[in-house]
Amino acid sequence: SRSRFSLDRYFSTTTGPDITPEEAGRIANELSKGDGTKSDSNDLPGIGTLLSHAGVESSKTNAPLSPPLHLATTYTRPADGPYSDGDSIYSRMDNPTRLLLEETVGALECHGSKNTTGIEPVTCAFSSGMAAVSSIFLAHKSPITVLLPQDVYHGVPTVLSDVMCRHGIQSRKVDFTNLSTIQKSIVDIGDDSDVIVWMENPSNPLCHVIDIAAVCSFIRTECSHISTNKNITTVVDSTMAPPCISQPLLLGADIVVHSATKYLGGHSDVLLGIATASPWTERGQELGPVLKQVQISVGAVASAFDSWLTMRGLRTLHVRVTQQCRTALSVAEFLQNHPRVSKVHYPGLTSHPQHAIIRQQFSDGNGGGILSVEFETEAMAMAVAGALRIISRATSLGGTETLIEHRASIEPPIRRTSPPGLLRLTCGLEDATDLINDLDRAISIADTVMHN
Repeated sequence: SRSRFSLDRYFSTTTGPDITPEEAGRIANELSKGDGTKSDSNDLPGIGTLLSHAGVESSKTNAPLSPPLHLATTYTRPADGPYSDGDSIYSRMDNPTRLLLEETVGALECHGSKNTTGIEPVTCAFSSGMAAVSSIFLAHKSPITVLLPQDVYHGVPTVLSDVMCRHGIQSRKVDFTNLSTIQKSIVDIGDDSDVIVWMENPSNPLCHVIDIAAVCSFIRTECSHISTNKNITTVVDSTMAPPCISQPLLLGADIVVHSATKYLGGHSDVLLGIATASPWTERGQELGPVLKQVQISVGAVASAFDSWLTMRGLRTLHVRVTQQCRTALSVAEFLQNHPRVSKVHYPGLTSHPQHAIIRQQFSDGNGGGILSVEFETEAMAMAVAGALRIISRATSLGGTETLIEHRASIEPPIRRTSPPGLLRLTCGLEDATDLINDLDRAISIADTVMHN
């Protein structure tokens, strides 16, 4: 038997009742790791289990159950000169806390799929989400054209038009629901240009849903032959859909990026961005080392403390997001049926035009923790926000508190995509009933303000 075979490796003497407690514990621990004769499909933990142990180096016998925080910026050098393999040199290159976060997030992004390439995912943690975004652009060769969806977080087109345009990078907006339009846009781009196909999962703030698997498959099969000199990269900003509910690399994307300030950190006290290159796609394999080079050379690395806080946040990510998605659906259903609400944008609603896609891209029937609601006028929207007591008026998302924001007034006027009467609502961990009551009361007050 398997157990008998394994025991014979450890014992040459009597076993059974005569075994000491210490031997019993040691050998049972070895047996629990398997004898290498076959793999056990139950050995792969669920993503919730993986998250609850984030940052714990379980292979160590005496592992700390909270990862250590390494604040040192430099490390002693051997007397003979060369560092040994695995030695730390300087924290911009190899801070142990940041490296542990990168390893943990890389495993999360690839969880559930067998890696047959033998190539590990390359994950890089940056000092902010926009530093991660900018580093992805810098990992490409100019000239570069970035194809953007019609609705996208305003920070991306802003950095492209205000900063990256000075370095041979341009952008254009494309209808991502029409694959032939994407192909035509790529054909129209010069042969010497790298192309970045930029997607959001879902879009911010209108919650449009792009079929990531369809776009990535189309790029590989129909667009890769357009020009041998034209490198095409598919990138997904999955800030609004963390890896416990969506994994774009498994859908075929070359790179996935998050503002970890949001859901991954989860407590509104972290400033950090993180990007992972696919170990499966040819473009992901090419760009992983380049992205790491940009991270180290440019130096916009995540701090040790923010890395540690993000690992702490990861431990509760699964339970937080599960509740936030459930609450968002309850709130969206309430608002959808309210007579003073003009429109609700939430992919978890069956009425959403891309509801079928989100069911495929998100796990467990989740629709995400964010929705947007439109009122008839900007004044009505501002009055609703002003009358709230529990829900806070603030930017950002993914924390424990529910936030609301009038997006049009914060977006640059020349790149404004939000309707004037739109409020973005990002659900926290409050009771859904309390949020619904707060909104109901605020809408009633706003209605009184507008009609008196």
